[in-house]
Amino acid sequence: MFRVVICEDEDIHRKILSDYVIKIFKEINAEIELMEFESGDEILSSDIEFKSVDIFLLDIQMDGIDGMELAKNIRSKSDSSEIIFITSLINYIQDGYIVRAYRYLLKPLEYEELKKHLFSCISDIRSRRENYIIIENKGIIHKVLIKDIMYIDVIKKDLSIYTQENIYHSKNSLDRMEKELEKYNFYRCHKSYLVNLEYIDTIKGNTVFIGDYQIPVSKYRISNLKKKITIMLGDVIC
Repeated sequence: MFRVVICEDEDIHRKILSDYVIKIFKEINAEIELMEFESGDEILSSDIEFKSVDIFLLDIQMDGIDGMELAKNIRSKSDSSEIIFITSLINYIQDGYIVRAYRYLLKPLEYEELKKHLFSCISDIRSRRENYIIIENKGIIHKVLIKDIMYIDVIKKDLSIYTQENIYHSKNSLDRMEKELEKYNFYRCHKSYLVNLEYIDTIKGNTVFIGDYQIPVSKYRISNLKKKITIMLGDVIC
């Protein structure tokens, strides 16, 4: 999932930008949490954890704190968030380098132009994410290496992510985690469990053993689980 913040003081431009962003993310089948603000002051007075935001889309000329000063504030708290300026002003381009802006796009904004640059931005973010996931819980953000995750379970709506060193908790959904980890060696062996195939020590009946942990496997998924392990190991399970 991507977290995107729009800060634009003109209602009509904010609505157009919001519609464009939602449409672009739908095109690539990517989940998005979109937050909209009408001023820099409103963002700074909010409880947003800047480090958890992937992309900021900022107007520059706004009442109160302008977009450039807002960007400097964002950058002082988050080194990884991407900042894209969307404005009618061209005399701030040089200042954009100070905050390491990803792009500087001019109004009136064309859909295809935004799409091109957002696609590029999303691709760069995904590349950085390849080796870890971000877990947020009670205002605390953890960066967890994917290779360290042994398995994930969910009880009611409480998600737990187990590594060899720690257990992390999140309000994220198991469905969302499954999508995020689908290109790695993770398998949904049960409606409440997602396992890293590389950590499985033993399969006995409808139970998977990972160290001291015993994880149930749905009887409808046990056969496919063995096939997945066979493919991963390049061997034959008898």
